[in-house]
Amino acid sequence: MNEASLRRRLIGLYAELAAHTEPECAAHCAKPRTCCEAQYCALAIDHAKSHWHVDLVPTWHAALPLMGDDGCTAAAHLRPICTAHTCAVCEHGTKPGDPAWTARYQSLTRTIETIEAELFDDCERAPLR
Repeated sequence: MNEASLRRRLIGLYAELAAHTEPECAAHCAKPRTCCEAQYCALAIDHAKSHWHVDLVPTWHAALPLMGDDGCTAAAHLRPICTAHTCAVCEHGTKPGDPAWTARYQSLTRTIETIEAELFDDCERAPLR
């Protein structure tokens, strides 16, 4: 695949990953939607600029530069750490009691990491977890 095709594939995979992780954050986390931090916004802003040539514009939010009225304003592929985050995966490495969910998560993140290794310099890649 050429670079443009790989980037399109990566955008699609991140959209799938976001659709997979968002319900966990919204409904299965002990403290839904509380993991956002300014440092993750800063990482997303840097990642978007350095790897996608996109300037993310800070919002009105005083504490979280990318937070809008309906959540994060950055597309899933521009905020890789946030897109891949779930409290269960961070705490346990899996979603306990749901091997099918965990297998899908791992498949998506492995595929993303493979494509990113091809597209981006490994030294500058934002880690997913």
